[in-house]
Order: sequence, then C-alpha cells, then structure tokens
Amino acid sequence: MIRALVSLISVSAAGAAGLLAQTSVRTAVLFENYSFDSLLVIRSISELSVPVVINARLGQAVDLTISGGYVRTDLKTRDPSQLGDQQLSGPVDTEIRLGYHLLPARLIVVATGEIPSGRKTVALDQLAILGALSSDIIGFSAANLGSGGNLGGGFVGAVPLGRWALGLGATYRYSMSYQPIADRPDTTLQPGGELRLRAGLEGPLARTTYLRVAGVFASRQKDRINQRTLHGVGNRFIGYLALNQGLGGNASLTLYAFDVFRSDPQIEPTAAGAAILPRGNLFAFGGSLALRLTDRTTLAPRFEYRSSALAQDTANTTLRRAGESWRVGAELRQDLSSAFSLVLQGSGVMGSVVQGASETGLAGYRFGAVVELRP
Repeated sequence: MIRALVSLISVSAAGAAGLLAQTSVRTAVLFENYSFDSLLVIRSISELSVPVVINARLGQAVDLTISGGYVRTDLKTRDPSQLGDQQLSGPVDTEIRLGYHLLPARLIVVATGEIPSGRKTVALDQLAILGALSSDIIGFSAANLGSGGNLGGGFVGAVPLGRWALGLGATYRYSMSYQPIADRPDTTLQPGGELRLRAGLEGPLARTTYLRVAGVFASRQKDRINQRTLHGVGNRFIGYLALNQGLGGNASLTLYAFDVFRSDPQIEPTAAGAAILPRGNLFAFGGSLALRLTDRTTLAPRFEYRSSALAQDTANTTLRRAGESWRVGAELRQDLSSAFSLVLQGSGVMGSVVQGASETGLAGYRFGAVVELRP
C-alpha cells in the first residue's frame, strides 16, 4: 500500500497532461418509472439517476477508479391516509478504488473506500421508498441511496491455463456506523463486515465461442444496532455463467444466467432493524444480440427474466415465490470518434409481486443516454 501511495504522488507531480491521456469517463442520465396494480398502496415509483465513473491509470502500476452520482426518487400512493407521497434526492455515496499491480496482468492489490456523501439518514415515513428500491424483481439503476461509508481491501489475481484463464480474488469490507432514521437520534446501525471470495474461469470453447463461469462466496458478520448484535445477511452464494457466440463478422449472441442465494435473514440497512428480509433466492437469465450496422454503429436488442423466492419469515425457512419480471429492450451505440461514444438505452418491464396471499402486477420502463470518453 505504501508503494502504491508513493507511485500516486510521483505520477501526480509529473503533470496533468499525462494523467488526462490515461483517463476515461463514463456518465449517464437514466430515468425509470414503474406502476403497480390496485392491490398495493404504492401506485408508482420513479427514479432519475446520473451515475459518474472515472478511471485513471497512474503511471505503470496504479489504477484509480472514482464513482458517484446523483439520484432523485418519487413515490406516489393511492391512499394518503395509509402512506403519503414521498420524494428523496441528492448525491449517492462516493466510492474510491485503488489498485496496485504487483505482477502486471497477474496480481493486483486493491484498497477501497466509500465516502458517505449520499442520503444515509431519512425520516421514518420515507422508509417505504428505500424498501421499494431494494426490490430485486425490478433491479433499479441506483438501489442504495447512502450509508455510513466503509473501508476495504484485498487482492485480485489471474492464472493462465493454456488458452483459458483462472481468476481468483479475496476482499474484506468494514462498514462504519451511522444514524439511519432522522427522528430517532439514539438509534445507530453498523452493518457487519463482509468477506468475499471470488473465482472465475474463462476461455474459448471454439473459434468463435467464448465461455465465462464465476462464483462468489460472501460471508457477512451480524449487524449491530445500538451496540447490540442482531441478525445479519450471513452467507451468500452467487453464481454466474455467460456464453458468447460469434455470428459471422458483424454479429454476436450473448446468453447469461446468474443466481444469488441468501442463507440467513438480512436487516435492511436503513430500517434500523424494522425491516428484515428473510432467507431468499434470486434467479435470472437473459441475452443480447449485438448487430454491427456500420463501422461505428452497433444495435443490441436484449432481454432478461428474473424470479425471486423468499422464506415466509425467520421461523419458516421454506422458500416461496415472491415475484417475477420480464424486461425487453435495446441499446444503440454510436462511436462518434476514437475517444467518444454515445449509447442510447430503452427497455420495458412486466411482471408481478406477491404480497401475502395476493399477487399484483407491475409494469414500467427505463430509458437513458450514456456518454463515454476514453483515451
């Protein structure tokens, strides 16, 4: 880590021109809106997000990534006597990642930090927005508005296996405590520390066929509320599979699937123990077809299916169907120059959410524009 800091200081002194030549920026303006059938008190929820990601290469050995942005969320209800309309807006947390290449293309030591620049404290009646944003059936662009910040570190490595490559990684994250509810100043929440172990294998199956397989094991310590240890996320298992097939010189098909299994109950970070997500599982599969229309224009229709299952409560751990969704859309990418690209995105979603013994439908859309600037 000391060597990484020395490299960072040395490169900074070399001048801004060299830094800019190795810096890429990606930003977007995304808007999404979802409405629910009359069985839910929530009529609709919309989100405007502006993510910003900056990547910089500092010398020959150090990579720096800074990400942040802005989000505005509006929730509309059917019955103000049960729940009033709500709105949250402001910057999200700022994440910083520093990677030092101990062995080029083989071993990277990483240090991470999250600055609590987002909305970590909300009023009690605004927790409905945070609960709606956490829905894995929809998959909002910005699902977390803020926290108390965290620090972490670890390593990422790659081992060549002939034409294939094996990736390994291990990271640990320590979260800071914060006050999640504005009108409860004596309530503090400290999410448990999380250890993540990653492994992945990728390589060609044939001349135009490429396979990626990855797995993540995440173990999180129990959360602490008012210095008392309570339920935590426990163990999570994440699996990912992707297959890319070239279709001539101007098209390629990508199919993927992933599964996220949560073995223990999870306290919603901003609910201070009031909202506990039980044992659950999320399964998804999807695909995209990239069509090269011209040398600088690519059109990619895509789809994704999601299915969620949850335990009824912390006592009954049998997983029951919690909802599903289908999202269909397309992405149009235009390379305006060798260093500048514009990406237009649009998609629609349909599905259902199970609440108790009832099932209510949902429908919505997402559209946006992404700007990429690269060296």
